[in-house]
Amino acid sequence: MIEEISLSEILAILRRNLGKIIIWALTGFILLGVYTFFFVIPQYQSTSKIVVNQTQQTGQAITNTDIQTNLNLINTYQNIIKEPIILEEVIEKTKSRLSTQELSDKLSIQTDSTSLVFGVTVADANPYVATDLANAIAETFQEKIGDILEVESVTILSQAVPSDKPVSPNVPMNLVIGLIIGLMIGVGIAFLTEFLDKRVKDSKLIEDMGWTNLGAVLEMSHEELKDTRMMKQVRVNMDNKSQLRRRV
Repeated sequence: MIEEISLSEILAILRRNLGKIIIWALTGFILLGVYTFFFVIPQYQSTSKIVVNQTQQTGQAITNTDIQTNLNLINTYQNIIKEPIILEEVIEKTKSRLSTQELSDKLSIQTDSTSLVFGVTVADANPYVATDLANAIAETFQEKIGDILEVESVTILSQAVPSDKPVSPNVPMNLVIGLIIGLMIGVGIAFLTEFLDKRVKDSKLIEDMGWTNLGAVLEMSHEELKDTRMMKQVRVNMDNKSQLRRRV
């Protein structure tokens, strides 16, 4: 039997469990905030920009074909920069303890499909280490690319400089994600609790099951119970018994 639930019932479930949902949302917000501020190591990026010109005969003007050829070679330059022939030299220059694979993982190349300029970007927990590595990579590429490919020149347009603003973690985004995850968990638990609760809460369920409603027993508060005729009679009987005991 497939149970159907109306929009009004959904809203009623959310209202009944609003407190729990808010608690879960705040819990997710706080937990991800604590993780972001105390467990995630901030990362800083530094970028050195390079332009490479392919070999051409002196005195000849640069044509659109030459520019397109250089653009097509940028992907090749990216791959060469991440090769051990470049990275091993960088590690030796900077006396870094990183392996070539670890350095490659920290390295990214920023390109523009319409420009011959590309950036060598390094991310590290120390902004000065990131700067030294980015500049060393650009300089080593400038020194060695001529031994690998025929190029006219390699120009470092701008050297990397230390940044005082971390690129990660993204604190606002992490807090919003924590809030959303907590909210989703709260809503999920609210609906799961409602669907697993098989108690009869109103006459509608009896009607839906096709049963006959024989009546209802109302729940009374303690104050209402004290004012009933039965409780008054009980108190009278107890008072009478107390008086009899005192006489005896």
